[in-house]
Amino acid sequence: MLDRRALLSFLALAGTGTPVLAAPSASAWSRDTKSAVRLLDGGFEGGVHLAGVEITLDPGTKTYWRTPGDSGVPPHFDWSKSTNVADVAVSWPAPLRFPDGNGFSIGYKTGVVFPLTVKPKVAGQQVRLGLHLDYAVCDQICIPAKADALLGLSRTPSDPAAAAAIARYRASVPQQAVPGLSLAIDAVDRSDQWPVVTLKAEVEAGAPADLFAEGPDAHWTLPLPEPQDTSGAMRRFKLTLDGAPRGTDPLGHALTFTLVSGQRALEAKLTPR
Repeated sequence: MLDRRALLSFLALAGTGTPVLAAPSASAWSRDTKSAVRLLDGGFEGGVHLAGVEITLDPGTKTYWRTPGDSGVPPHFDWSKSTNVADVAVSWPAPLRFPDGNGFSIGYKTGVVFPLTVKPKVAGQQVRLGLHLDYAVCDQICIPAKADALLGLSRTPSDPAAAAAIARYRASVPQQAVPGLSLAIDAVDRSDQWPVVTLKAEVEAGAPADLFAEGPDAHWTLPLPEPQDTSGAMRRFKLTLDGAPRGTDPLGHALTFTLVSGQRALEAKLTPR
């Protein structure tokens, strides 16, 4: 027999037109040759929706960070099919360095969730997030991939696992201040054609550490910093500034560095002089 309180609750919901079933917390998977993409709903906090773009990859493949390294293609997010969305901010979890052909690239293996902060145009009205994603998946060669996904965002998602996945990857997004991690310019060698910068990094002792460098805009293509040691709490990296635009003195420009140590990451803007 149906519980009387449950019956009254059902009738009350039906009378107000409120849906009895919660909205889904994930879109359908959009599949390509070696990967799949979907949107995740992580809830509502501080006037914005928390969401995520999840990419899952076939074994042995990888996809790329915003700066892909020596090869590869960074993902491009198109939100033009969204409804009631004023802005979508994409966060980038800490990446990995991996061999890729004759050099090294930067990105993710197995899969990744890009956390999103979605600002509605009109508060209190339904937000529908529409994504078109162009990206690349590589094993021995790179394969262009595309995905389309659509998801209505709610204040209370039905599946806490989606919010947990977003939160887990958001915790790995580089921060500007991380206890126990620091980065500073140790020296600048101007004796060669291109200046060479030595950076001193404080990291977790015994944990793997890596460093990535980006120029002030997309016209810069800096190489990956070279690790000079692999143990201890202080590590050094060398960066040759040979990726500046033609005719540009690479010194005196603010560069963005991402220091990854274990499960944590620091982002710092430093200006070699």
